[in-house]
Formats: sequence, structure tokens, C-alpha cells
Amino acid sequence: MSARLNRVSVWLHKWIGLIVAAQIAFWVIGGLVMVALPIERVRGEHRLSEIPAVQLDMGQTRPLAEVATEAGVFPARAELSMTPRGPVWTLSPVEGEPVRLSARTGRPLTPYDAAEAQRLASEQYQGPGEAQSAELLAEAPVETGREGPLWRVEFDDPEGTRFYLDTATGAVVSRRSQMWSLFDVMWRLHILDFGPGGDNINSWWLILLAAVSVIVVVTGLILLVLRLGRDLARARSSRKDA
Repeated sequence: MSARLNRVSVWLHKWIGLIVAAQIAFWVIGGLVMVALPIERVRGEHRLSEIPAVQLDMGQTRPLAEVATEAGVFPARAELSMTPRGPVWTLSPVEGEPVRLSARTGRPLTPYDAAEAQRLASEQYQGPGEAQSAELLAEAPVETGREGPLWRVEFDDPEGTRFYLDTATGAVVSRRSQMWSLFDVMWRLHILDFGPGGDNINSWWLILLAAVSVIVVVTGLILLVLRLGRDLARARSSRKDA
């Protein structure tokens, strides 16, 4: 019985081990890379400058009631905030998308061009790089986790930092870099999800390979127990002969 169990365990351990070896390597290497890279640097938090809080000049800010009435919006929620392009009223109606208006004029924020995008991005950036290009994207890239249009501004620092700016306020809504791209590849290899989102940790591929890897571990333990049993038996036999 033990001889047959040994043969079966050796066969399963060898061939299944060959199948899952590459993925196990990806799991180990990917896990090492992900824990070795500081998550703050991966997210680009160190490249976003801390903009000091600025007190709103209420004398230059139009009242909510006037702004909402002129815009024809009856908000269920209203928020007044300072943005890189000045104070903004964000009016959220019961139904529909929020409406953002200049708190100074009460009118919708006007679009800005590439030169303005680079200027706004540079004001919110800290590091050795300079803004090199700005591109208006009709659809936000998957890596941003956003939807809709965004401005992408790229910097020439060693990390290849890129800022994604809100097309209305000019605020940085997402930060990415070469370090993020590396982290993203390692993450996808780790969870075996190469779809647009890259966040499905319950894919069938992952479950299947994890289950098969358990077989490799179990058969390895069986072989270890059988080997230890043979070694102990050989040791007892040697003592008897002595």
C-alpha cells in the first residue's frame, strides 16, 4: 500500500508541480514586489504637494440661493469648496449629475487648454520633474479608476509621474507612474485577472490553481512522511545489526 501511495504521490507531485510552478513563482515574486514597494510611493502621494488651506472670501462668493436659482438647480446637497481654479459651488440634485459652478460668477466653469492644464498640474506637483505634455482624454484610462474625460499631464521625473486632472476644477483626481504600472502587473499576475478592472480575486483560474497547489503541498507532505518512515526503519535495522 505504501509503495503504491508513494508512486501516486510522486507522479502527482512531479507533474502537477510542473504545471503550477510558474504561477507559484509569480505569487511569490509578485507578493515580494508588492510588499517591498511603499504603497505611498506606488500611489504617487509623495508627488502631490500639500496645498495650504485658504480661507474663502465670502464677500466675493455669491450666495447659494442666487446661484441655484439662476442655474435652475434645486439641490438636495450643496458644497462650497476651494479648487485650483477658485471657489466652486457643487450642487447635487435629487436626481441627475452634480452641477459645478463658479462661486464668484455663478456660471459653469469654462474649459481650459493644455497650457493651463500643465500650469495647474505643476502647482499641485512636488519633485524634480517638469510638466512635459498635457492631453485631454475623452475617456478616463482604466488605471485611474475614474469615468468621463480627464486631462493627463506627464512629468519627466525618474518615476514617470502622470497626473490626471478634473476637466472643470483642475484638481488632481488620480496619480500614476511607472512604479504603479509595475505594481499593477504584479497584482494582476497575483490574482490572475487580466480584464479591464484587474480586481476580481474570485476568478476561476485563481481558484483552480490554488486548489491544484494544495494537491502539490499534500503530496509533498505524503512523500515526506513516507521518506521519514523509511529512514526511521533503516535506522532501527542498523541498530539491530550492530
